[in-house]
Amino acid sequence: MEIEIALSFQGDTPIYEQIETQIRSQILSGKLEAGTPIPSMRALAKMLKVSVITVQKAYENLRNEGLIESVVGRGTIVSASNHQAIAEARQRELEEKIEDVIRLAKESGLSLDQLQDLVSLLFKED
Repeated sequence: MEIEIALSFQGDTPIYEQIETQIRSQILSGKLEAGTPIPSMRALAKMLKVSVITVQKAYENLRNEGLIESVVGRGTIVSASNHQAIAEARQRELEEKIEDVIRLAKESGLSLDQLQDLVSLLFKED
């Protein structure tokens, strides 16, 4: 499995954060499954043409979240015991998106009832 990461060197988002976000997204979406090896820090840095320290920071944050782990003889892999970490990360991601929706709804002048009706309608549509 080849990991897919596209970096933008323009803008305000630090490179390590872009790497971290994209790997997290691939894990949470199931594209990178438990036990899947991911490139070593050095290999990913070379592939992306960035500093090893940049990749190290991204991996450290993902490791702290329990999404990846280092296994002797196998390198860095998507954590096999990450079900709870994934559920927690998905919950956090959902909460952040809901906060954005609430902020936008308030800015647009929608009432809570109108927002709930809209969410209910869209939820049932699928």
